[in-house]
Amino acid sequence: MILPKKYFSRFKPALSPFPNLIETQIASYDSLLKTGFGNVLKEFASFKDYSGKKFDLEFLSFTLDKPNFNEHHARENRISYEGQIKVRTRLFNKTLNTSKEQEIFLTNIPLMTDHGSFVINGVERVIVPQLARSYGAFFIVEDIKGKPYFGAKIIPARGVWIEIQSDDDNNVYVRIDKKRRFGVAALLRVFGLKTNDQIVSAFSKEYREDIKQCLEHDKNQTVAEAHVEIHKRLRDGEVAPPEHAKEFLDALFSAERYDLSTVGRFRFNRRFNKSLDAKEVAKRVLTADDLVNILEHIFKLNRNPEIGPDDIDHLGQRRARYVGELLEQRIRVGMTQIKRNIQDRMSTIDIDTTLPINVINQRPLQARIAEFFTRNQLSQFMSQDNVLYELEHLRTLSALGPGGLSRERAGFEVRDVHPSHYGRVCPLALGCLRAHQPSRHY
Repeated sequence: MILPKKYFSRFKPALSPFPNLIETQIASYDSLLKTGFGNVLKEFASFKDYSGKKFDLEFLSFTLDKPNFNEHHARENRISYEGQIKVRTRLFNKTLNTSKEQEIFLTNIPLMTDHGSFVINGVERVIVPQLARSYGAFFIVEDIKGKPYFGAKIIPARGVWIEIQSDDDNNVYVRIDKKRRFGVAALLRVFGLKTNDQIVSAFSKEYREDIKQCLEHDKNQTVAEAHVEIHKRLRDGEVAPPEHAKEFLDALFSAERYDLSTVGRFRFNRRFNKSLDAKEVAKRVLTADDLVNILEHIFKLNRNPEIGPDDIDHLGQRRARYVGELLEQRIRVGMTQIKRNIQDRMSTIDIDTTLPINVINQRPLQARIAEFFTRNQLSQFMSQDNVLYELEHLRTLSALGPGGLSRERAGFEVRDVHPSHYGRVCPLALGCLRAHQPSRHY
């Protein structure tokens, strides 16, 4: 029962309502349970065996069953406050031409309390938000023989990193996941600009001479040669037939394995004055037009070095990743492992199998979720000295964790407070590396 408030002095109501200081944490996790988990299931909605002739498995829908007890009961009895996710599946046996639907238990998932924490095995834990570099394209500079030459880094939410760097020989080179470099013309051919004329015409008249100089260094005159060249650079000199090289690169940049994310696409479109409507922002794979825009900006920077590169430590180049987004990434990893296990089982089980439960192993997903809440660097025991300590812990930002920095390779630039933080982020709330900054005083 909630007792009425009593005021023993003249009471004046506040001029504005007091904000919910942990609203972002709660909204992030609610979004995961309502839409995020469903979006991941849509990505893995259908499974086929390797031959494509035996079984088809579909995930039709899911439900979240909440527990019959509350967080206080979980804390007192040393159990986790979590709900059950059940999935309705359908298995189609192509050999017997039969189809069976079945609802199966997929995993337990912890539920967030009203004050933004989780109760795991009776202990209250907090998932600290991560302050990480945002997704999209960033422009960098490198001094070569005393002269600045500009380049770019394309950072996706999921997939390979692409580094583009111009050199003093008037050519532009590309590295994918820090492998051996190759000419940018080969990458343009792989992305659909097959001939030299198509490549040149894709650029504005102002930068066509720059791309022509890059084409003069290109030894690959066909798309097949470009596929083989890039495959050889990525696979440590391994030479593959053009068909296999094309299949490898198509998978590398497919929607299943490469995701620029809506955040990365929004920032990219805004920077290059493109449409920001929902349909355009939903395009989350890299295109030839994106590469052309990036290369034109690199050519522009090389002509006007005073413009300067992006400041990667600026707060505008970073974003806070909350618990919903962080957990969704781990769920996607678990579903990828489940998919591999399902396809392996489909290839080995008897052809008279008709129940979905016989081909599904839920343990990889359960392990990834349990690992996230117990062993993740961002999952911490909640500070409970008083209410203010709890609130501070829930609003602390960390630059550490998966996808962020590590203490071993964090330089003084990221340990210091950037001028863009003033008035926006309290330096004492940046729980990133303050325990390891003896020479930095805030």
